[in-house]
Amino acid sequence: MRDLFIVGAGGFGREAVWTVERINKAAQQPLWNVIGFADDDPAKASGNFEGYPLLGSVAQASRDNPGASVFIAIGDNAIRRRIYAQLRGHDFPVLIDPTAQVAPTTEFRHGTYIAVEAVVSVGTDIGKFVVINARSGVGHDSVVGDFANIAPGVSLSGHTKIGADVFMGTNSCTAPGMTVGDGATVACGTPVLVDVAPGATLSPFGTLKA
Repeated sequence: MRDLFIVGAGGFGREAVWTVERINKAAQQPLWNVIGFADDDPAKASGNFEGYPLLGSVAQASRDNPGASVFIAIGDNAIRRRIYAQLRGHDFPVLIDPTAQVAPTTEFRHGTYIAVEAVVSVGTDIGKFVVINARSGVGHDSVVGDFANIAPGVSLSGHTKIGADVFMGTNSCTAPGMTVGDGATVACGTPVLVDVAPGATLSPFGTLKA
């Protein structure tokens, strides 16, 4: 088993450790020894969270556990990116829930999370520190950029290109071949029927703001 600590003692952290526990249960031998959670909130500097020790700040946990793997369970793309920059030198595993369906031709980078019942189809390219949430789907030959967050129930059609740091809101979807530019936001329930410019916000009412 490899030691692992999770950054973020919150909702995503609970989901992440649940996934790790499910991975361990599904494996012939447990893969991960969760040593605890790190969080920069002073109120979470000590004690327990979800039955695991609170290890103090991110910097403290890194210093105290230099050989541990780290999973960053922070939904905010910018914060996830910033914490990664603080933690160079650690290993950042990909966590894939045992119920997810992931094609063997999928390309992954480190730090990515594939949640319960997500589907990632053939020929896809998934960047680093991507979140692909519960019951979301990534269609064939799609690309998802670094630090993007694909919320629950999102449906990305084939040949979609999702840029870095994009947030796709719950139950949003794309028509085939659409591009969502770096740093863009697509609100909950919104269909993407035209390309979305970098940094823009697309609402469910069709308004597009740069």
